[in-house]
Amino acid sequence: MVIKALEAQNPFAGYGSIITGDRFIGRKDAIKAIHNRVLGEPFGNIAIMGLPRIGKTSLAWMALMPLKEQLATKKHFIAYIGTGTISNSTDFFKSLVQSVIEEIEFSDINDSIISKVSSYFSILKRVEQNQFEFINQVQKIFKFLKRNGIRLTYILDEFDSAEKIFLVSDFQILRELSSKPETQICLVTVSRRTIQELEPENGAISNFYGVFSDLRLGAYNSEDISEYWGKAESNGVETTKKYREKVNFVVGKHPYLLDLFNYFMFNSIGKNRGDDFESIIDETESDLRLNLFNSFDSSLKLLKEENLYAKAFQLVLGPVYDVSTIDEQKLLKYEFIREISWAEKEQLLGGGLGLKNLNNTSFICFSEYFTQYWKLKMYETDFWGLWRDTEIAIRDLIKDYLRESFNVNWEEGYLLRYPSEKRTEAINKLTKERDKYQKNFGSLASSHIVDYTYPKDMYDLFIANDWIWFSKIFSTNDKSFWVKVFNELAFLRNPVAHNNSQFVPISRINEAKSYCELILEKISTWRQNI
Repeated sequence: MVIKALEAQNPFAGYGSIITGDRFIGRKDAIKAIHNRVLGEPFGNIAIMGLPRIGKTSLAWMALMPLKEQLATKKHFIAYIGTGTISNSTDFFKSLVQSVIEEIEFSDINDSIISKVSSYFSILKRVEQNQFEFINQVQKIFKFLKRNGIRLTYILDEFDSAEKIFLVSDFQILRELSSKPETQICLVTVSRRTIQELEPENGAISNFYGVFSDLRLGAYNSEDISEYWGKAESNGVETTKKYREKVNFVVGKHPYLLDLFNYFMFNSIGKNRGDDFESIIDETESDLRLNLFNSFDSSLKLLKEENLYAKAFQLVLGPVYDVSTIDEQKLLKYEFIREISWAEKEQLLGGGLGLKNLNNTSFICFSEYFTQYWKLKMYETDFWGLWRDTEIAIRDLIKDYLRESFNVNWEEGYLLRYPSEKRTEAINKLTKERDKYQKNFGSLASSHIVDYTYPKDMYDLFIANDWIWFSKIFSTNDKSFWVKVFNELAFLRNPVAHNNSQFVPISRINEAKSYCELILEKISTWRQNI
């Protein structure tokens, strides 16, 4: 990154706020989809959904607010409501009416209409303790507006909070207001979760989510990214291909994280113009870690709420055992995961993990950096605790063996006792993997290279080499049995996908569970007796 002017203002300083005007980037297809659904005749509701801080509110705002004055001349009014600031459904419905009054007061609508709506609103507030009268009055107001040719479109931001303040009946009232011809208003909801997830289930009535078109917003596409860097340059910021590749590695094409990273880089370069550029990037990345991890954890929280966390984990890091095609498609639509070649993934993670498709592709998170971070945290995941506990137990056992046989700095002695070009290459590969993670994640990353091994490494590189030592733990079965066990566990780390709902047959899952339980039992018994 090069800042052309010495006193240039940071063009990324608005990160985290609603992006408007010239600062707004791309999203042409999404804006077109909103216009087609909301502005035409007939029209309907649309739900904008996506990961935290992916640009949902900015999209809704820039799709409609620039047209607000023009549409008002045609008696079509746009109102914005922050649902997250409202504590109950009564206040929500009052906000719908109050926001209309505020909008039409600034228009050339006949004063008698404004006066009548204001009068109805006063009655609404007086009867709010009587639910039946309150709802009738709400419906009366919107019938009156519709009969007088007034069309209303609401942007309902942070609509996730509706889950906390709405009953089934409230969803039904809003459904009727937005679908009945005599009241029809248009709703543009902005939420992290789907309307279906927010609405309580009730099979006896029509669902609120059924009157919505879904728009899942993901990261920037290639055209948007080109526009992003082009606008940065027009604001006095030049970037090299190498710098853009570094940014893409850390944050991918995530709008908020792009601005966050570049904001801090801009400030760092401005303060340290004479310093080495690479060291500035490393320092900025280190300073930003907490912000980056918090943003990633917010995305993981959303996946947990939608019951997609374990599915994403399996696809990216494995073992894969109960992911459906629908789960995979949801994650792709959220753009939390993206497809890359199996070879690229092996290079990124230092080995094959997660799902391996028949076309030799696999999945990673929306950024390579976060994929590595998630791998680092994989043993905090409890959706398959038995697998996690088994791998930790085996690694700890190998560390004990190395410490007992070769002391702390074991690598040299180990390679002298078991000389092999392949073994040396494997140790060097694990060392590079550890160094990479320590550089990117500091103290979060383990300093022991055994923590970067996979099941096949554990057996081939260590256990098989010194069976005399390890047979003390695994002695009740012969070596060929344990070859089979570790090969099976290695398979579950990266199975080839099948065209059905379960990538691994349940019989193999149960067999693997029994192997894990056996390994844990053997290690536990040995530890109790030493």
